Amino acid sequence: MEAEKIELSSAAEATEAIDKLGSDNSRLMATRAIHVNVLVKQVPGADARLLKSVYNDIGAEAAISRHAYREEEGAVTDMIVMGTLYQHCEVRRVLKGNAVIKPLLDAIEAVVEGVKGTQR
Repeated sequence: MEAEKIELSSAAEATEAIDKLGSDNSRLMATRAIHVNVLVKQVPGADARLLKSVYNDIGAEAAISRHAYREEEGAVTDMIVMGTLYQHCEVRRVLKGNAVIKPLLDAIEAVVEGVKGTQR
């Protein structure tokens, strides 16, 4: 038996690698194989806390400043949201009705979509 690290940089690449194994569910698994970190700048503290909470709830992560985390008045923070393609999609689904958060979700989605690649 052997093990080695493989680099998969897009969902299309992951789908292809999983298909080569003979899997019947490669498109779904590919969305879980690719991890994307997104830097979002100048996020109001309350919005950052909400995003962090939802990312955490679905098993992903988000880093925000201590000032935003401690709910300091007027806090604005850059943040890094970290998750698989699937997790980023889940956060968007959970928050889809929130008009205040929508511009942040759109910005994150634009980055994530760039990593997805062409899916079959």
